[in-house]
Amino acid sequence: MKIQRAQIKWWLVNLTINLILWNFLLLVEYSLGYLIYPEFGVGGAKVFRVIHRNIGFIPLIASLFAITLWLLEDVAFHKFFMKQGIFRALILRFSSSILIFVTCIVLISILYYQGRFDSFAEYLSLLTVFVNNRATLYLFILITVISIFVNFVKIIIQNTGLKLFLPVIMGYYRKPKEETRIFIFIDLISSTKYAEVLGHKKYSAFLQKCFQFLGVLEIKYHAVQYQIVGDEVVLTWSANEARNYLFAVNFYYEFISILKDEANSFMHKFGIVPEFTASINSGKIMVTEVGSLKSEIAFHGDVLNTAARIQKQCKSLNRSLLVTKTFAQIFAPIAEDYKVEWLCNKILLGKKLETEIFAINPK
Repeated sequence: MKIQRAQIKWWLVNLTINLILWNFLLLVEYSLGYLIYPEFGVGGAKVFRVIHRNIGFIPLIASLFAITLWLLEDVAFHKFFMKQGIFRALILRFSSSILIFVTCIVLISILYYQGRFDSFAEYLSLLTVFVNNRATLYLFILITVISIFVNFVKIIIQNTGLKLFLPVIMGYYRKPKEETRIFIFIDLISSTKYAEVLGHKKYSAFLQKCFQFLGVLEIKYHAVQYQIVGDEVVLTWSANEARNYLFAVNFYYEFISILKDEANSFMHKFGIVPEFTASINSGKIMVTEVGSLKSEIAFHGDVLNTAARIQKQCKSLNRSLLVTKTFAQIFAPIAEDYKVEWLCNKILLGKKLETEIFAINPK
């Protein structure tokens, strides 16, 4: 049920993106027709004259395309598309748009020529005339351009995350910015042992299955995935909202709960049930876009270093989730379903001063 609710939310986010992009772009491109040919809706093809008289057809057509593509690409065949390379996925997504367009043309032509043909050969002849006109060509170009742009935007979102999409395309992080953020480091226990037992191919599939649940949880808890390095994933939230402190803890414990629910599946496929530990810290860091040929958003600061080093203490302190005093002080007042426990002061590797370490457990 937890996965299903998060999955539904993820689907709805994708549907919203589809609806916004298709409606906006179809309206923009249709309006360009009036700039190029002012008599577009009066002296143009019949289809444009009908739309001119019923302007509500534009959002209707755009929404139907958006919903149909969403059902195909993000619901029915999502797993299939995710297994494809970027270029192949683009071609397949573009092909979906063209397939829907061709289907619409065929259905419209059948209705348009209804009663005018007695055989399939006659219909094909009429269909050729129907297709070979400027209106159909214009609509084809319209759908092609929109499809390419929508898929391009979706690829950027897939690489940057929904929350960083606008800052990235607007170049907000070209100059380093100071922000207050929360970071969680989630790491696989006994990763070296598992890699040795499973072998590199099966171990890779094992990690892929572990992390496949992250996407829906990121949507549910408004997280930004910073990076996945081997068997460790790092996620972040803005620290300006108190609820994000709760989101960070909920994210970890729901992730663990999902893995427990999938225990039989892991045992059947790999003979191992994964266990993860985590650490959380919050504070001021610097955010900037780094790289020239390939750029990415990078977070720098002692907040990350401390979180990474605390995570390494989970085994010796026999706790699954460790946090710093900075995080614990803000989290404790809103921790209704959790117990915040002070553990120790410790000098972490590479640090001169002691760090206070707390554990958070469900009540």
